Amino acid sequence: MTLPTTLDQMIAPMTSDHLPQVMAIDAQCYPLPWSRDVYEAELARPHDRLYVIAGPDQVVGHAGVAFEKDEAHITTVTVSPDCRGQGIGARLFLALALAACRRNTSLALEVAADNPAAQALYRRFGLAPVGIQRGYYANMGLSPDAVVMRVDDIQQPDYVNRLTRIAVELDCA
Repeated sequence: MTLPTTLDQMIAPMTSDHLPQVMAIDAQCYPLPWSRDVYEAELARPHDRLYVIAGPDQVVGHAGVAFEKDEAHITTVTVSPDCRGQGIGARLFLALALAACRRNTSLALEVAADNPAAQALYRRFGLAPVGIQRGYYANMGLSPDAVVMRVDDIQQPDYVNRLTRIAVELDCA
């Protein structure tokens, strides 16, 4: 599949119309994926949540962020297994990081301790490990421990410049 290169051609806000495709991707990626009710509840909170899809015609990935007081907390970044390695996860994360820069001062997430590819992606965006949450994923059928990663001062020029460099590398600028 050939994907559009610019960020606004490829990344769009998630709507409930996307949920069948989003949930099909989740079913391929997670032993216990989110239910439609969970997604509907998240989408019903546009004032403090942002969910996006990569596509636009066929959903190949999705991501979400919860905007809290000072922190933007990434809730999910998922790419269809047959579309990995094409920069889709980076484009999704870039969209969330840009939104976070407009609203928050830090960006954080939990990632499976045994997922070095995802950890490398998040390091690219300046997130660094700050701890381990033992048993975080135990009830989800995944590796039980999570690495907590974060970056602070995301509204500062250095971080905004990092995002600009990443956008250029992804040919999204």
